[in-house]
Amino acid sequence: MRKLKLGGYIPGTSLIHQLDPRTKLLGGLAVIIAILVNDSWPVLLLNTLLIFAVIYLAKINMKSVLQGVKWLLILSILTLVFQCLFTKGDPLFNLGPVVVSKQGIYRGGTFFLRLLILYLSSSALTMTTSPMKMAGGLEALFAPLRYLGVPVNQFAMLLSISLRFVPTLIEEAETITRAQKSRGAPFTSPKKIVRLKTSLSVLIPLIVGSLQRATDLATAMESRCYTGGPNYSRVKNLHFGRKDQLALGIIVVICILPLVYFPGRI
Repeated sequence: MRKLKLGGYIPGTSLIHQLDPRTKLLGGLAVIIAILVNDSWPVLLLNTLLIFAVIYLAKINMKSVLQGVKWLLILSILTLVFQCLFTKGDPLFNLGPVVVSKQGIYRGGTFFLRLLILYLSSSALTMTTSPMKMAGGLEALFAPLRYLGVPVNQFAMLLSISLRFVPTLIEEAETITRAQKSRGAPFTSPKKIVRLKTSLSVLIPLIVGSLQRATDLATAMESRCYTGGPNYSRVKNLHFGRKDQLALGIIVVICILPLVYFPGRI
């Protein structure tokens, strides 16, 4: 878990950092919609290359981003095994009594690419957008929902705070784990029951610490007279410029056009 970078903002001056948060949110939404409505290989590969290009332009260390991919690889391997066991189709080869079909391989591969795109796009978004800008972008995009009585400001603040504390919770979980190991906690015991009970020694302090941190944050916000209403005095207002229009147009074209020429198999 300590290698997952989801939620960690990396300050920078790259082109991606300078884009309006609404551009990045809408672009990420376009990518997610494209891969969910279409499972053809050209669409998935094109969106994967698009996300890698965004990470490169953001000048983010690719190694730090890909450290969490191995967990996706393990999950995709398990999914591929289940797809090969339970998906019927054209047989490709046999592994004893198990018949591996082309359709099973196809579904397992597309599942991995979808998870990879979701992970990379969310990582690129949170690494290049500060929590306050994220909240401002969400608040601006959801502004029309105010007329329906939806508490847009509270929702945006809640989401930004959640993203902000993801890396903090991961770091705290690692600290508690090391402390328990130094006290002789049997995390590597061959017995699953023992390992499960040992995990509770990390989970319970983590939950208690999270609740205490939430209480302290609420007290701090109340002491600063935060009421949850619309904020009309932002230090930096959002600006949707030509760079944002061009970037959003490129992303939409890359995500939408392949859907026409490469129909999915869903």
